[in-house]
Amino acid sequence: MRKIYCIGETVYDILFQNGKAVESRPGGPVLNTAVSLGKLGEKVYVVGDQADDVIGNIIADFLAANNVSTKYLTLYNGAKSRMLLAFLNDHNEPSYSFYKIRTDDEIKITFPEVRHEDIVLFGSFTSIKKEVREDFVACMKKARENGALIIYDPNFRPAHIKLRDKVIDYIYENISLSTIVKGSNEDFQNIFESSTAYAAKDIVNNYGCINLIYTANKYGVNLFTGDFHKVFDVPRIDPVSTVGAGDNFSAGLIYALIKENVYAADLDNLDHDVWRKIIRVAIDFAIDVCMSYDNYISDDFVIDYVMNGRIKEC
Repeated sequence: MRKIYCIGETVYDILFQNGKAVESRPGGPVLNTAVSLGKLGEKVYVVGDQADDVIGNIIADFLAANNVSTKYLTLYNGAKSRMLLAFLNDHNEPSYSFYKIRTDDEIKITFPEVRHEDIVLFGSFTSIKKEVREDFVACMKKARENGALIIYDPNFRPAHIKLRDKVIDYIYENISLSTIVKGSNEDFQNIFESSTAYAAKDIVNNYGCINLIYTANKYGVNLFTGDFHKVFDVPRIDPVSTVGAGDNFSAGLIYALIKENVYAADLDNLDHDVWRKIIRVAIDFAIDVCMSYDNYISDDFVIDYVMNGRIKEC
């Protein structure tokens, strides 16, 4: 069975609407992706670090309950957990405030040995954190050498812009280590000040990755490969929350790549119809998550995809 390694931060999310806290739950981009994949029965690991406090234990228990391995999750005794406050506007689109982990321990993450059949998703702070950079890059280079499928999702939010000049070289290297770069129009605007999908594609290609998936909310999904460019429409919906939409697009992307038996070596010559199926599944995952406050796919959605075999029709 192919293994999926989701490298990044776990956090605890608190959602606000009209000035009041309305929901709270474990979150963070890689956790959201990993939980959806775990619910689907995939062999998935979260790779990162977190506090060994009450919130950290809630997160760890939640991961275990959703079939996500914490084998590569470093715990810091006496630390305080990361928190994310998401403030939903009138369109239920979030703006964020982040609160970093607080620990006196040395920052240390144990990275896995990634094989050619495995899939890696990475992004956010862990991928640009100086303290773990050397070990992280060594892991990614070895994974790339072994032929693994590597997906980079920057998750670079407006609050991160002040760090851009300090970490831009890390971001360029992350692109070069990837076989697919997937990000939102907001990510690429915040990182590169690029306002179009084509501008983002040129930058990503220039740093060594030919496969770009550029999501733009209701304006659709742009797929760029070495052979073609395709725009996929996104159905209009009335979302409850879009907090986990991008993360579950990633989950759907990974799930479809596995079900279509796609490996890194296949990407250069992947058929248009296979790509269509993959992107449509990713969009389905994102839409489902938008219909509730949860950051992960619903149980009904899991039944529809797994038991009813919906993916075969996409």
